[in-house]
Amino acid sequence: MDYIEHLYNLRKNVVKKGNELQILLANFSGTEQQKDIEARTPLINDFFRVKINIKAFDDKERAKKNLEPLDFHNNEAVFGAMRDEFDMPYWAFSKLKNVPLKELKNTFIYQLKACNLYCPWCYVDDTNKNGKDGNNSRFFSITEIIDFFEEERKKQKIYNFRPSGGEPTIAIEQWLNVLQELEKRKLNREVYVQGDTNLSTGHFIDFLEQKGELENNLLEQIASYNNFGVLCSFKGNSTVSFWEATGANPELHQEQFYSLKKLVKAGIDCYPFVYSPEPSSLERFMEKGARIFGEGFYLKTWILPLKLYGPEKARFEAKGTNPELYQQRLDKNFRESEEIMQDLIWKKYGMNYKANPRTGIKLEVKEQAGKNGG
Repeated sequence: MDYIEHLYNLRKNVVKKGNELQILLANFSGTEQQKDIEARTPLINDFFRVKINIKAFDDKERAKKNLEPLDFHNNEAVFGAMRDEFDMPYWAFSKLKNVPLKELKNTFIYQLKACNLYCPWCYVDDTNKNGKDGNNSRFFSITEIIDFFEEERKKQKIYNFRPSGGEPTIAIEQWLNVLQELEKRKLNREVYVQGDTNLSTGHFIDFLEQKGELENNLLEQIASYNNFGVLCSFKGNSTVSFWEATGANPELHQEQFYSLKKLVKAGIDCYPFVYSPEPSSLERFMEKGARIFGEGFYLKTWILPLKLYGPEKARFEAKGTNPELYQQRLDKNFRESEEIMQDLIWKKYGMNYKANPRTGIKLEVKEQAGKNGG
């Protein structure tokens, strides 16, 4: 089965009832992932959760480390907290003009129950991304999902909404449907939507467009919304590291550049991350990205650390792999890769890596990638 056929088979979890999109969501209850989620926040109806994206913003999390509450009048301290964790709250802050940055630490999340990659360090249980209706999963409409979101907003401040997975672009029309529904409810100026993608579905989206299963100019319609950005996850930064990180056909590493090019060309605000980097090939990877997307690729691409949680540890132990040794390797590659990025950014721009927010940096397609991405 080729990869297009495999993705199309996974799209069985996308159905229409009348004119309304229905998508199959993963049920967290009874999974290894549930244990990690409920260590910090309760599940919502088994299918939804609220994640603290920036622990350094959260007074309770800071108290655990004997730290004072964060001074939000100190911009250097605030952005420093995001550099050490995950800067998505700043993406939202740059768009939601009436929402204080300190209120953007929480994100409402659901997970599409389908993925075409089985990364060993993925935090999702394997049964919760197989695309099959089972393990108490069920179909939800976007209207129903946002109903749950609004109910939770009555209990706590939540301004971030994240359709996650799995691989959300298997049902990419959900992005537009979510944005349209939020706009219909007049929430588009106070809710930021963060998309996710593993950058392996660019040609699959082409295929769906050619079949007429997606609206014309779907990506451009998504890009027209100001309250949207996408976490674009490079799995490794070379053919070898991609294969080690995913177990998938190494040629799909090139698909990642093609997929990012498709999103950027449509005008979508993309935030590239490199997970599980290979230090020896990182500089070549960055040079290639800059040829395709311009010099902004250097400043808008971040290396992100990986921490093994319950599902990953259980997966490694079942295969006889020591999770602690694997974590040590991830940590070593991350530290070396950060040093390389610091050296690159300093030499090119005379500034420190991650010195500035990425929200003002625009990627543009400069060089046409080949059929397979480069």
